[in-house]
Amino acid sequence: MTRTIPLAIKLGIAFVTLILLSVGLMYFLNARSIAQVVDSFEFTLRERLVTLLTDQLTGYREMQGSWLGVAEMVLSRPVRLQLGQQVVQYNDWLYPIRFTLADRDGRIVSTNELDRQVLVSAVAEALEDPSAEYEGAWLTEEEIASGIPIIVNEEREGTLLVGEIGRSAYVTPEDSEFLEGTMRSALLGGGIATGVAVVLSLVLIAQFLRPLGKLTRATERIAQGDLPKAIDIRSRDEIGRLGHSFSQMVDGLRTSEKLRQTMTADIAHELRTPVTIIQGTLEAILDGVYDASDSTIAPIYEETLHLGRLIDDLRDLAQAEAGELHLEKEPTDVGVLARQVAETVIAAVESAPRLVIHADPDLPTIDVDPMRFRQVLANLVSNAARHTPVEGEIRIDVRRVRTGIELRVSDTGTGIAREDLPHLFERFYRGDPARNRTGGTGLGLAITKQWVEAHGGTIWAENRPTTGARFVVQIPIS
Repeated sequence: MTRTIPLAIKLGIAFVTLILLSVGLMYFLNARSIAQVVDSFEFTLRERLVTLLTDQLTGYREMQGSWLGVAEMVLSRPVRLQLGQQVVQYNDWLYPIRFTLADRDGRIVSTNELDRQVLVSAVAEALEDPSAEYEGAWLTEEEIASGIPIIVNEEREGTLLVGEIGRSAYVTPEDSEFLEGTMRSALLGGGIATGVAVVLSLVLIAQFLRPLGKLTRATERIAQGDLPKAIDIRSRDEIGRLGHSFSQMVDGLRTSEKLRQTMTADIAHELRTPVTIIQGTLEAILDGVYDASDSTIAPIYEETLHLGRLIDDLRDLAQAEAGELHLEKEPTDVGVLARQVAETVIAAVESAPRLVIHADPDLPTIDVDPMRFRQVLANLVSNAARHTPVEGEIRIDVRRVRTGIELRVSDTGTGIAREDLPHLFERFYRGDPARNRTGGTGLGLAITKQWVEAHGGTIWAENRPTTGARFVVQIPIS
């Protein structure tokens, strides 16, 4: 079983790791910067000391003509210390740098390197015995080649080897204490910054996870079939927008669930009436109450036709909503098509109102599915005929607009209640639930809307300024 690590722990580990890496990097860069400053100062000081020492040795050799007494005159100074009754005297080197001075033959004349000082003393004693040899009291050829030549009158009179400068020469105890204090302060500041950053990170993580926790609990309730109320997330960032979108989704689910329940009830109601009529009539025939004649079988046949239309409408509506409606488009003159459909529908209505059709001349043809668009026009004209009195008028206007073709179907009936306008294209919607529908399946306008939108168009309903309703369809030109 895979162990689940909470998001809070993951974020905490990520924040702490990032903070420690940042503080460690700052401390490393600070220490490196101080080291670079010290090294740069050491290099500059060494170069100055070497130049000064070389100049003094060159001058001394030129003036004296030999290296005799160079250690006492140039390279060191006498120091006297009194310890009680005893006086101690010694020479202290003037230059805080390791050096070795040799003559033109490579013999070491003076040095402040301890191992070479012993040899120099031995050489001084060996001068009384020229046959004695002391290995190491002379510079090697490699050392002579790499050393600094002492040139006097264009002749090489000696070689100077220079080593590292003593740290105490440029870093005093006060300087060392200051550098150590700087590093401690940097480390302490990094620790304090780490603590503050960790606390702020915990606060940010809590603020970040709180709305996510609300969303998680809400989604768990939805998964269990319980639709919660709106999620209260006051953040104005992406999390806030996510919470707002989630609340809208929940509202949409709640509305869809209500519509589903309403649609199920409406479908059951629509099916119950014809089924009840068919069942009752057949039972009466079987019981001998009615004879199996044309007059008793005809109502059964009419109800089966009604059921068939209802099933076909539901199928077409489902295909349209799923985007599976197949359209066979072809260039069509909407003005001519509107006249044909309207005259056919009105001719089939008993005591139909007056029909007026007006189409702009030279209308462009548009690509539509003629069969589907005939059904759109037939639904709109039939709906207008049902709600228009005999002395009224149905008017159809077809005109060119900026985006395409606009078709208006207007009537002089009672109009549409304001509260019914937003729901007019919903399936099985009734402005008055107590009123029984006469004719149709209650899906005509819902199907009409889907077919218009399948053509890339729009449809809406409105009331006329005087009396009656108006349905407007706009289809773009491909």
